Amino acid sequence: MKLVIFEKEDCEACRNAKTKVNFFLDKWGVADSIDRQSINVSTSDGLVEAAMQEVGDIPTIILERDGEEIARWSKRAPKSEDLRAKLGV
Repeated sequence: MKLVIFEKEDCEACRNAKTKVNFFLDKWGVADSIDRQSINVSTSDGLVEAAMQEVGDIPTIILERDGEEIARWSKRAPKSEDLRAKLGV
């Protein structure tokens, strides 16, 4: 599985969402099995990737399995029970 977080460096909501997701991945013991990627939309490359993924708001968190999007959360961190269900843990 892959978890992609679209963020900006100066975004408090982005930092909070990333911290929350990482906390629960560690708590559930799956942190090492999830490929995590952060994309800074303040950069040219980040903007291009955001456009390709149709990301219009930050933070946006996308969960993928085998290259297919299985969940997306925009403007907020996922609720722990929702994230857990999508991860299957």
